[in-house]
Amino acid sequence: MTKNTKLFAWDFHGTLEEGVEVGFFEILQLLKKKYKTDVKITLSEVRKKYGVSVADYLRYFFPEANLSQIKAMMINIAQIQNQKHLKKFVKPAPYAVEVLEKIKASGFENIVLSNSHPKHIKLLIALVGMKDLVSEVYAVDRHYSHKKQNPTEEKAKILRKIIKKENLKKGQLVTIGDKAADVNSGIAVGAVTYQYLRKGFPVEKTAADYKIHDLREILREI
Repeated sequence: MTKNTKLFAWDFHGTLEEGVEVGFFEILQLLKKKYKTDVKITLSEVRKKYGVSVADYLRYFFPEANLSQIKAMMINIAQIQNQKHLKKFVKPAPYAVEVLEKIKASGFENIVLSNSHPKHIKLLIALVGMKDLVSEVYAVDRHYSHKKQNPTEEKAKILRKIIKKENLKKGQLVTIGDKAADVNSGIAVGAVTYQYLRKGFPVEKTAADYKIHDLREILREI
């Protein structure tokens, strides 16, 4: 990359979109009819846990479920959470499309670095009208894995590879996300970090360079 180029690495869930958690809440309510749990499932509680893997969600809301049941529920969720289901709930976060368009029009690059499955995240990006605004999608694939992973470490690994591949210098990589893992992975690789604070969601404590309530604030970088 040239000296004046920047790369913007976006988290997707909770940053570029909104509404996925509402659909997931409804799926959990359906699962509760089949699998026993004494844990109360509320939308506010789903939002508190937003960003964890599907398996971790299930372990929390169905603590008595064994590994076989967790895997069965994950298969069920993947079957329900198809394009038709997602289309009912998901939409772009406020000003997300506008910001991505302006970054691209300025000659800079947008990429998505997500915890989700590659096929799942690409479907969502298309649904919210961002397919032509994002050049690459990198997925840690935590959401549909029952194995425990450290999202900060996994995202930092990918960012380091991108920095090396693109020969990025200090100030040329900007990371944006709502969770501590998004911020901390950016800090770990020396990126400029933005934490997006969403109304109605708990705020995770971070040392982000900037904490914003409006995605348009990122346009200061261009």
